[in-house]
Amino acid sequence: MKRALVAAVVALAMVFTMGTVVWAADKEGTVKTIQINERVLTLSDGTQLYWTEAVEVPQEMKEGTKVKATYEPKGGKMVLKKIEIIK
Repeated sequence: MKRALVAAVVALAMVFTMGTVVWAADKEGTVKTIQINERVLTLSDGTQLYWTEAVEVPQEMKEGTKVKATYEPKGGKMVLKKIEIIK
């Protein structure tokens, strides 16, 4: 009985832990618009990427620039973790 209870507790802990894992993803595209004040970058395919103060956005990035963005879903938005210009 004790073993079954311990096994159930361990299984539940694993399920709850796995539910909070967030995976980062990469996306390449061309910058369509940059809204500096709102911290929103829109790619030509309509993808909107949001950034925080922690992310370094290249100064030379402008509309038409090809980029590779690493982001993670957070609060229903795609939040940038890193962005690079593709040359």
